[in-house]
Parts: sequence; C-alpha cells; structure tokens
Amino acid sequence: MILPAGISIREMTPEDIGAGLRLCRASGWNQTERDWLFFLRTDVHGALVAEEDGRVIGTTATLPYGPFTWISMVLVDPAARGRGVATTLLQRALGLVERNAVPRLDATPSGEPIYRALGFVSDLRLARWSVDATPSHIARPLGPRVLEAGNWTAVHEMDMRTFGASRSTLLERLADEAPEYARVVFDERRLLGYLLGRRGHGKDQIGPLVADSDDTAIALLRSCLAEHSDRAFFIDVPDGHEAWAHTLSTLGFRIERPFVRMHRGIMTAPGDQFSIYAITGPEFG
Repeated sequence: MILPAGISIREMTPEDIGAGLRLCRASGWNQTERDWLFFLRTDVHGALVAEEDGRVIGTTATLPYGPFTWISMVLVDPAARGRGVATTLLQRALGLVERNAVPRLDATPSGEPIYRALGFVSDLRLARWSVDATPSHIARPLGPRVLEAGNWTAVHEMDMRTFGASRSTLLERLADEAPEYARVVFDERRLLGYLLGRRGHGKDQIGPLVADSDDTAIALLRSCLAEHSDRAFFIDVPDGHEAWAHTLSTLGFRIERPFVRMHRGIMTAPGDQFSIYAITGPEFG
C-alpha cells in the first residue's frame, strides 16, 4: 500500500515512547512506558512508527517468540485514521517476521476484518473483563504461595507447553516489576499453575494465569484478590471455561469487550489453549 504524501515509516526509538503513550491514551489503551521499553529492548529493530510532518501518528511492534512472532501495538492517531496508515504499518511489521516464524496477534473487533483480509484466521475468542474493586471479604486460599527463584524452571517448562514457545524474559520481567502478583500452586513437587500480573496506566493487569483445572485457576485468582481488593483490574480470558467465567462474575468482574487471537500460516507450536485462563494481554500474547 502506498502511503499518502508526507507520511513515512521508520524504526521506533526510545525518544518516541512519549508519542507511543500519547497514542495509547487516545485509544484508551492501558500500556505504560515500561511496556514500550520492553518492546524496544527485546528487539531494537522490531518496532516502527509512522510519521507526518515530524509528528508520530502511528506505531506497531513485534515480539519474536521463536516459532511465531507477536504483532501488536498497531495504533493510529484518531485524526489520521482511514488513510491506510494502520494497514501499511501492519504490512511492514509482517516484513519483520522471520521466514520460518508464524505471525500471531490479538485483534480488536475493528481490526479483525483488516487481519482477515491479509490472510489471518482465528485461533480462539477472548474477552476483556474488568473490575473497579473486588469484595473485601475474600478468604485467601491455602494452596497458592509466592513465586520463588527455585520455581522458575517448573514455571518456564509449563509455560512453554501452554504458550507454545519460550517467553522467559517476559515472565521474569513481570515478576520483577510486580512481585505482589507472582504466585504458584504445587501438588507435592508438581506445578499445578501460576499467576503473574503487571501494573497498567488505568488498571493493573492479571495474567498470564495458567492452570491444570478450574479449581487451581480460581484459587490463584482469589489469592491475588484477597490481598489487593482495593485495586482495579483487567483480565483477558479465553472463552470456554464456564466455571471460571461464573467465578469472575461473582467477584464483580464484567465483560468490557471481545477480541480474537489470530495467526497467518501453518501453526507448528499451538500450545495448550485449554490450560490458559488469562493471557498476558493482547500486546504480549
């Protein structure tokens, strides 16, 4: 696609983070400066901006996960929409995906038709749930405990099986920046599930949450909320776990909007979607 005269695409730099945050706020997105820094540090050539008259009007970013690459942060200034900027940024991002990797992303309802037109197909449906404050009387379950350094091998192995690729740097970053959300459940020596989270601009994000059963997932969530009932949260949840969805409702969460996980090409590492109770977020997978 040919961009209108005066618009150019270039690599994003740390100096552009302020512009990226401005676009996040204009779209009501929850990312922080630390999130943008993570993209830039993970792949210094993997984020792009669209610029017009010296002003950033669009962004996109990629995260390489081995067998697949996550495409995210496709943002366009509201005043510049409808001019092909988002589609061009997406096509340029696809050009950054390694030859043997599959592009993946989480699409908003407005973005889904664009991705389908480019050959993407759906993996699973998700919904963003949110809560402003959870009940203060939640009892803390006995099973979950704080994630410790010695748990990382088990967590990374379980995450590799579930997500389909290694994302150890991301998980350890989450635990380091928001240790109050990092917790695990073990049965004797076997890991049954883990929960991580992160701080956001508007609300904190719960996820990823990976578990062997509804009971384990619910225990991890209740453990988190029992200690932080005064905080507002987002949690992005795959469809299909009825007991899990019922629990979210009883705790005061409400669905805010749907979205869909998509990929283009042949998936060689799909992971175990049934064990995913909350994703990290659309920007990270």
